[in-house]
Parts: sequence; structure tokens; C-alpha cells
Amino acid sequence: MNTKTRFFIEDLMALRLCHRISPILLIALLSLVCGTLAHGATTFTVLVGPSGTFTFSPSTQTIQVGDTIQWTASTAGHTTTSGSCSGATCTDDGLWDSGTLSKNQNFSHTFLTAGSFPYFCSPHGGCCGMQGLIIVTAAPTPTPTPTVSPSPSPSPSPSASPSPSPTPTPVPTVTSLGNISTRLAVQTGDNVMIGGFIVTGTQSKKVILRAIGPSLTANGMPLPGRLGNPLLQLFGPDGLIATNDNWQDTQAAEITATGVAPTDPLESAIVATLPANATGYTAVVSGVGNTTGIALVEAFDLDTTVDSKLANISTRGFVQTGDNVMIGGFIVLGPDPEEVLVRAIGPSLANANPPVENALANPTLSLRNGNGDVVASNDDWRSDQEAEIIATGVAPTNDLESALTTTLSSSVTGIGYTAIVSGVNGGTGVGLVEVYAISP
Repeated sequence: MNTKTRFFIEDLMALRLCHRISPILLIALLSLVCGTLAHGATTFTVLVGPSGTFTFSPSTQTIQVGDTIQWTASTAGHTTTSGSCSGATCTDDGLWDSGTLSKNQNFSHTFLTAGSFPYFCSPHGGCCGMQGLIIVTAAPTPTPTPTVSPSPSPSPSPSASPSPSPTPTPVPTVTSLGNISTRLAVQTGDNVMIGGFIVTGTQSKKVILRAIGPSLTANGMPLPGRLGNPLLQLFGPDGLIATNDNWQDTQAAEITATGVAPTDPLESAIVATLPANATGYTAVVSGVGNTTGIALVEAFDLDTTVDSKLANISTRGFVQTGDNVMIGGFIVLGPDPEEVLVRAIGPSLANANPPVENALANPTLSLRNGNGDVVASNDDWRSDQEAEIIATGVAPTNDLESALTTTLSSSVTGIGYTAIVSGVNGGTGVGLVEVYAISP
């Protein structure tokens, strides 16, 4: 069982405890996950130079580990060469090189590791922009659920410009976690940003997901180290639902109509209507061409009239120091207060099977309101509220991990909160921030 699968299974078990999901439903959800992982290798075709153009079609292809890309030359005189281009200079990284292809000639490569793999045509990559990208995912398993930060980002970190919330048309009748997001330093490989959420209820939920990077600001200035070109993928129980690189390339009118279209054309967004019934979804944010930097992943609830809601949200990523700690935010939307449990997980990731490398050894957690005031904080979860946390059924499994439970005020327009996860004494590593809605 890979690490991402284990996380999702743990989330499902926790969801059952918190929301009394029946064993039959839990088994059905696990069957969806395991069925997804029983992935048969697939061959995908990419056309090289179709209709005499200097392009690959599709220019971006998303596959899973074990799948094969077959490039088919529509015209002669092109190559598919692994590597990247900077201006007119392209650099071969040695992973594959087809050599010059004749018309109708095929070249194949099987991808055995996850990641983003840029490539180019040797004669035409630098001069003519003939470049492509293969995105390889380890598994289409929804990982933990994503955290939100449309609330003002707290001190100790300057805030990435908070995202405006779409105004729900009717007044919500059920309190829920409305718009959710996390800001984090996105790296490569297993340290991309992985956010997840569960949609509970019976009716489908319409959402917009965004991956923000170039437009991030701090104190009115461009945020140093921001991710220049984010790529967004949305997974459900049955695999990949949608991928977007530049938001204006697909769904531009629908995204604009939500009122929260990204402000930079290099940023990514996906509008989707997602089935509910405790179904889990995962948003993965990476940098195009294996680039790195600070980014924000967000999910906005676009329809508060249905009985479904976003629940049990979390994000996994590499926690650093200073401005690059993990900053997760969420909005409590509705007429009633909401009891939540917030967790910061690290050490237990190292005991996963297989273990997560560079797990955060000792996380500390603080929860702040929209004014930046500390609502609650915790270092080691047994040091405070131990009985209350155990009663939720989702207490951390390692004493060095952090958790707190509290009842938060809400409003029909939403009240924002921010969870900050950092390492004790400046420690760094892979961590997980989670927010569970405990109230029915």
C-alpha cells in the first residue's frame, strides 16, 4: 500500500468515527480506492507535428506510473527529447531521446516514477516552441482533505493575498466549512502540494478549485519565491477528473462566471460538480516543468442550497520555516456555530508503510481568527484537552503531534479562520494539517 492510499484510508476511518458512517459504506469507499489502485498499464498516443505544425498533440498528457506514451510522427524531421527549454536553449536531461523520426514512425517510453517530465523537439523546441509535458501520478487516490485560507493570513507569516469568496446567492441553511485553502512551498516528487476534501450529504456539490502562484502578494508586493506556473489536477475515487495548466485555456467562461477567476493567466482553475455521499477528492498542485515555489490551493463552495457540504479537509506538504510554514484556512459558513477538530500530523508519517521520508518530527499548531488573534494553540496533543480530543475518535497516534478542538462562530456570509503548522525549534519536514467538522 502506498503512502497516499494509507492517508486516504485513515481519513475514511476517521470520517466513519466522526460521522457514524456504516461499515458497509466504509467498505464500499475502500473498494473504490483499492479498485482504482489496481491499475492496468495504458498506452497513450501523442501526435508529433500534426498537420505540419511545430506542436505535440496533446501538449500536456497526464498518466499514471506504469503507463506508456507512444509518440507518432505525423510529419518527418522531429524528435521527442526529454528535457526543458529556456528561451532558445533546450537541454537534454537524458531520460529519453527518439532521434529524428520519419513520417508515421513511432517512439515509446514507459514511465515508472511519478513526477512532471517536460520534453521538446531538438530542431524546433527552442526556435519554435515545440515543447510538451508528461505528468505522471503515483495513484489517483484522494489523499487527506484540503485546508482553506480565504481568511487573512496570520502573523507569523505575511499573507498571500487572500482570495475573495464567491457570494452564495441564497442564505445557507446548514453550517459547513465553506471556502477552504492552503498556502505552502510546493516542491517536486512526493513533496508537491496534496489537498483533499470529502463531500458529505446526498446532493452533488458544485465547486471551483484554484491553484494560485504568480499573483501572490505580501504587504502589497509580489511574494518572493512564489510559484511561477502552477499545474492543478483533480482526482476522485475513480481516478483523474480534470487537469488544468492555464485557466483561460479551458472553462474560461464558466470560471469567470463564478466571480473568483484567477487574476494571472498562468494560474489554474477547475469548475466541477462532484457527487456527494462521503466521497473523497484530491487536488494536486505542482509546478510546470518541475518548478518550485510558494502556492495556494483553494476550493470554493459554489452552491450552498444543496444538503451536501465540504467536510474533513486537509493538506499534506513540506513544512519549512519563516514565510514557508504551512498556512491553512477555512471559512465557517451558516447559521450555527461549528465544532471542529484541527490536527497537525508529522511523526506518525514516518511510521507509515512505506514510511514517508523527511516527516516533520515535532509539529506545533495554532488557530487564528480573521484578525490574526490566536483562538487556540497546541504543541503536544496530550498536554491539553486530551479527553475531549480522544472523544472525537480521531486523536493523533503520536504524542508529539498536535491537536485542538473548539467551537467556532459562523455567519451566513462566512467567518474565516487560519491554522498554522510549523516545526518546533525551526524543524522542517513533511506535515499534514487537517480540519474535521465534528458538529452534525
